[in-house]
Amino acid sequence: PVPYSAFLLGNPYRLVIDLPEVSWGVNGDTKTMKGVVTNLRYGLFRAGNSRIVVDLKSPVKLVEHDTLVKPDRIVFDLAPVGKAAFRSGKKFFAPNWTPPKRARPIQPTPKKQGDTRRIIVIDAGHGGVDPGAIRAGVYEKRLTLRIANEVKRALEATGRYRVVVTRRRDVFLELRQRVEVARANKGELFLSLHADTARKRATRGASVYTLSNKASDRETAELVAKENRVDAFAGLDLDLEQYSGVVPEILLDLRFRQTMNESSAFAETLLAHFARQKVRILPRKPHRSAGFVVLKAPDVPSVLVELGYLSNKDDRKLLATPDFRRRVARAIIGAADDFFKRKDQLSATD
Repeated sequence: PVPYSAFLLGNPYRLVIDLPEVSWGVNGDTKTMKGVVTNLRYGLFRAGNSRIVVDLKSPVKLVEHDTLVKPDRIVFDLAPVGKAAFRSGKKFFAPNWTPPKRARPIQPTPKKQGDTRRIIVIDAGHGGVDPGAIRAGVYEKRLTLRIANEVKRALEATGRYRVVVTRRRDVFLELRQRVEVARANKGELFLSLHADTARKRATRGASVYTLSNKASDRETAELVAKENRVDAFAGLDLDLEQYSGVVPEILLDLRFRQTMNESSAFAETLLAHFARQKVRILPRKPHRSAGFVVLKAPDVPSVLVELGYLSNKDDRKLLATPDFRRRVARAIIGAADDFFKRKDQLSATD
């Protein structure tokens, strides 16, 4: 049997099960949940550590847990309890395994002397135990990784850009770690790629998001609330209040305002190049803004790109095609070229 450890979390209520790095012998689908369990996710949390996160509708206590054979399995018996009992009850259970500690700080990719290429950081959204959106067997985390790799190859093929990716495989990365990758590598542009779902199935097309203190509209407010909680989805004990003061502080600093202005300029440029490459964009307000944690690098112009919606069957099919990925890559190259050309022109006049 596989060794494990487990712990309970509140806000929201979750059971988190840590295992050594394993190969999942399942297709990703899970049966309909019953009782106190509402959902579960699994995947690679960090090197050497796979994780299962079980969402719970109410507080519970762990009555019993054990590994059994024929077939090999880990069994957890849960029982509902009140909130007070949950707060005072035992939370950590490590019978036969302790997961590895958090990975060492981000190590930047060395830049060779004389390398004048601009540095672009491409972030494939979600990953590992955080699957992102799922529709009809299509996983956002897999789609964004595939597109990120294609964009990386296309940018590097121009000879003008050195590209750093936040993840190379299906592994979870905290939101702040993604920002750290951009800053540690002295990124000059950061793009976080996503493909979410929308309330209305008819909603389709690409959109670009930048950082602001207040969400530009209701849909964006809902999106930022969801995206900023992916660390909690992955089983982290996260108090989002730790992020609450970051944006106002940034807005008060003129240096950071310059970064935000550059982010907005790139967003508009990218949308123009999407149109040139016939990448369908949202018909209404394709450039939106909110307090996305992943965009909070104060010294790296950053955008979050929703390439389309998995909730729309036409977008879902389109996102999987090589032709679409090539058009997205060409649009990003064109936008980056224009962005840095304009930046150089402004620097020359200072």
